Amino acid sequence: MSLSRPHFLLVDDHALFRMGLHQLLADRWPEASVSQAVSWAGAMAHLGASTQAGATDVVLLDVRLPDADALDHLDALRAVAPQALVILMSADSRPERVARAREAGMRGWIPKSATGQQIIAALESVLAGGLAYASVPYEALNVAAQTPAARAAERPDAFSDRQRDILRMLGRDMPNKAIARQLGVSETEVRVEVSWLTEWLEATSRREAYAAAVARGVLDA
Repeated sequence: MSLSRPHFLLVDDHALFRMGLHQLLADRWPEASVSQAVSWAGAMAHLGASTQAGATDVVLLDVRLPDADALDHLDALRAVAPQALVILMSADSRPERVARAREAGMRGWIPKSATGQQIIAALESVLAGGLAYASVPYEALNVAAQTPAARAAERPDAFSDRQRDILRMLGRDMPNKAIARQLGVSETEVRVEVSWLTEWLEATSRREAYAAAVARGVLDA
C-alpha cells in the first residue's frame, strides 16, 4: 500500500456525493486512483475483480445501499477483500451500529455530519495504520454506558457551527461557490458538506434541508 498513491473505492448511490468526495480525494491525493460503485452488488463485483488486478487499498462504504444494509454483510466483504481498509459512512451513528462495525474489524466510521477536513483526517489515520472513529459521537463509542439512545442526527447540538452557517446560506439560496468564498474553504468541501447535510436531514433539496434544520431546532427560525 502506498500512502501517496492509494486506490480508493467509493460505494454510494448518491451521484452528487460521489462526485464531491472523488474531488476531495483527488485534491489531497492527486496520484491516487479512485473507483466507484453505486450498490452492494457492484462493490462486491469490483472487489472480487480487484483481487486479480491490483487490490483496493481503502473502501469508503455507505452503510445504507439500495440493495443491502452493509452491516449485515461485513463478513462477506472481508472474505472477498481481506486486505482492504474499510471505512463505513452513515447518517445513522447509533451506538449499536458503530459497535457492530468495530467488532467486525472495520477501520473507521464517518458520520454524514463530518466536515471535509474530518474526512481527510480519517483517511490519513487509516492509511497510516490507525483507526478512524474520532468524529463519531462520544456515546457511539461507549455502548455499555449508553441506554438505547436517540440518534445523534436528531440532536440539534450534533451540528457544527460551520454546518449551521452552511445551512443558513442554503436558506438564502447561495450557490456553493459563494458559500466557499464566504467560509474561506474549497468549493469541493462545500459540495460534500451540502450533499451530506441534505441526506442527513432527509431532505430532497437545499431549501428543504434548510427548512428541516429549522424544524428540528438546529437553526432559529
